[in-house]
Amino acid sequence: MARYRTAIIACGNIARVHARAWQNVPGTPVTIGAIADSHPDARREFGDFFGVPADKRYADYREMLDKERPDIVDVCSWHGQHAEMVVAAAARRPKAILCQKPMALSMGDADRMMVACQRNDVRLFIAFQRPHHPTWTKARQLIRDGAIGKVIQIVCDDGGNLLNTNSHNVRLALFLMDELRAQWVMGAVERTTERMERGFPAEDACLGVVGCENDATILVMGALRLSNRLGQGARVIGTDGIMELSTGRPPADQWRTDGAMWQPEGSSAKYNDEWGTVRYLSAAASGWKTVDEPWEDAWARQAAEVVRVLEGKEAHPISDARNGYAAQEIMMALYESARRKQRIDLPLKTRVNPLARMIEEGGLPVEHPGAYEVRARIVRGEGMVWE
Repeated sequence: MARYRTAIIACGNIARVHARAWQNVPGTPVTIGAIADSHPDARREFGDFFGVPADKRYADYREMLDKERPDIVDVCSWHGQHAEMVVAAAARRPKAILCQKPMALSMGDADRMMVACQRNDVRLFIAFQRPHHPTWTKARQLIRDGAIGKVIQIVCDDGGNLLNTNSHNVRLALFLMDELRAQWVMGAVERTTERMERGFPAEDACLGVVGCENDATILVMGALRLSNRLGQGARVIGTDGIMELSTGRPPADQWRTDGAMWQPEGSSAKYNDEWGTVRYLSAAASGWKTVDEPWEDAWARQAAEVVRVLEGKEAHPISDARNGYAAQEIMMALYESARRKQRIDLPLKTRVNPLARMIEEGGLPVEHPGAYEVRARIVRGEGMVWE
C-alpha cells in the first residue's frame, strides 16, 4: 500500500524512467500523485500511460505544489531549471526532493538548492542512479576490501560533454573511493563551435585531472575521439590490480515500448533495463574475475533508498545531495581551471558557471559560427525552442 505521494515536474523522457522506478519499489510504497508540464501533449501522454487522473495534471508546477502538497517532489526538468524548481519545491516543505543530475549549472545555484532544503528541513537527493547497480555497489566493497590494492587513479572517458554524460563518471569515481574529498583540479576545454546542450553552452571536448585526499587522481576525458572509449563506467588502477566498470542494455529490438508517448530517442525503458558490469584483475589471482550480482533496476533501487531515508532506515544514502554537490564542484573547477589557466584548489570560490563566463570574456573564440542544439530532437512544438 502506498504511504507516500510523489509529484513529478516535467514529463519528458527521464520522467518516464523515474516514474517506472517509483512504481517498481518493492511493496509499492510510493504512488504518482500528480504531474506538471507546460506542454499539454506531454501531460496527456504521460498521464495516460502512467494512470495519473486528469485533475492531477498541471500546466504550472507551482500550482501543483500548492494544491497537492506531495510527500516527495521529483524534478525531471533540464539542467538550467533545477535550481529554480528545487527552491520552489523546498518552500512548500515536502519530506524529500529527488532532482535529476547534474545538480545545477553553477555552484551558486547548487548552494541555493542546499540552503533552501536545509532551511525547510527537506531531504534533497541528486539522481545519479548508476552507483545503485548491484554490481557497481559490489565493486565498491571489493575496493574497500583491497581486491586491487590501494587506488592510484580512476580513469573516466565518455563521448558526451561534462555536465551530461561525464557527470555520471565523475560521480562514480567519488563513490568508488567512499566519497573522499577532492583537493584540486586542473583542466582544459575545447569549444570551436557554438555547441549548446539543453539551451546552455557546452564544450566540444574536455580533459581534467583531479587530485584527491588519498593521493589518488581522477582522469576525466570527454569527447576526445578515442576508438576504445570507456563510456559509462571507469577504469580503476590500484597498486595490486585493475578494475573496469561499464554498462549494458538489451538490444534495440528488445526495448519495452513507451506506448503512445512521443519518443524520438526510442524507448525510455532502456534506461530502466540497463545493467552494470564489473571485472577485475589482481596480483593475487590469475586472469580476469567477473563480478556477478542479481540484476535490479538501479533507478528503482535509488527510489527505494529515498523511502528508506524517510523511514529512518538509511543514514548514508548514495544519492545524498552532498555527494551530488561534490561532483558539481569538480566539474565547475575543471571549467574554472580552463578559464584561469591554472590549477584550482578546492573548495571552489567562483559561484557562476566558469564555462559561460569564459565564453562571455572571449576566452573561447568560435572558429565555426552558428549556435546549434545537440538535443534539438527532443524539443516539442513549432517554435523548436526551450521553454
